[in-house]
Amino acid sequence: MGRGNDAIPTWSGFNYQGKMMLLYVLELINQIAKDKNKDIDAYSVELEKTEDFCIICDSEYKSFHQVKAYLSKDKWNSYSKAMDKLLKHRAESNNPTAKCYLTVAKEIKDWADASNTYNVSVELYKRASKVVGVCDVRNEIDTEILAYLKSRGYSDKAEEIVYGELCLFLDDSIARMHNQDSKKRKYIIKFSDIVGIMESAIDKEDVRKEYFLKEKIYEYVMQNIEKALNNLCQDECDTSLENCNRICAAKCGYEKMTEIVDYGQFCKLLNPGKVDEWDNELNLVENLSVDKIQSEIYELLYRSDTPEKVMGDNCGIYLQSKYSQAPSKQVIPTFLDLTRGARKERALQSIFQNIINNTDIIDILAGNSITVIPGSYSGTLSQAQITSGWKNSSPNKVGEYYRDIELISAQELKEKFEQNGGNHD
Repeated sequence: MGRGNDAIPTWSGFNYQGKMMLLYVLELINQIAKDKNKDIDAYSVELEKTEDFCIICDSEYKSFHQVKAYLSKDKWNSYSKAMDKLLKHRAESNNPTAKCYLTVAKEIKDWADASNTYNVSVELYKRASKVVGVCDVRNEIDTEILAYLKSRGYSDKAEEIVYGELCLFLDDSIARMHNQDSKKRKYIIKFSDIVGIMESAIDKEDVRKEYFLKEKIYEYVMQNIEKALNNLCQDECDTSLENCNRICAAKCGYEKMTEIVDYGQFCKLLNPGKVDEWDNELNLVENLSVDKIQSEIYELLYRSDTPEKVMGDNCGIYLQSKYSQAPSKQVIPTFLDLTRGARKERALQSIFQNIINNTDIIDILAGNSITVIPGSYSGTLSQAQITSGWKNSSPNKVGEYYRDIELISAQELKEKFEQNGGNHD
């Protein structure tokens, strides 16, 4: 799914792109505070109008930034399109000498090679001589917040409150932009507003519960999807993720997952048969294991052998496939486990009823195929048994299945990929 310049709906304080913008802006705020000749009120950040973000001072562009969370690309020429875009927009701006930054989540091994002529005009954004990975950005933001607090004589105990309020402020700002007509939309956030949020947060004793849950989910998801992908690389390619340069659908799935905005919704999509108690952190740990991410997401995508068919949006990932009989021709990988329902009609119907009652995600599932784990210790359900049970689950069907949602055995789908040489048309 392609996107134009306006990608405001994909922005968030709880994904890599949004956090990298916050990191760079905080870094600048601390630098500006040390320079008596600079005024914080003159600075602002522009989101997704020209580039992923741009820094503006006194109405003049000072820097242009592209942010990419690719894991399968470690060569400079993989980013040439993004860098061409940076240089083009700089040339067309009111300041052709502005800086251009490429921000990536994985080291580019040949960045300094003579063949890379871009490195004269484009700077690779680094902290302490290293790029900032998706699991590292929180610590880097903490460093800048602590520097801000120290420079003003505040206690470092306020760091977590400030961090949470900044992430929520970015979320709220994006929500307001999204509700505006694109032609009238204000893409600008003033540095002074960000400073104001930090100052306000310092005076608060508590930060909203929403932040703590969202951040716990972000950290847990990032750690587990990276661990699971590393395990897959070891199993399939006999190497670590860091040393695996193969481009595959599993890595593409990882990259799509780093762009998700609502990881709480993502966890619910992976567990469509679970309805309640998602505000309990223990439920998150139980329902997002490394093993299941590897077996039910990465292995399915890897066997599809079609990275170009892996899609994503604000809350999930999808695999386009001819094997989907749903209207969208898309498959949503899930952890829906029919083990306890295998050969037990009543238990199976209870699981299916939970899907129907899951109002938080049913509109997202509608019109798509979703994978299911067909069972193990008490017997394995065939695709025909799964289909029959699901068809009989509700008299209020829309289309052939309830809400045109097709259930597909993940096991049989993998077998079809192997027989067909992948998920090719």
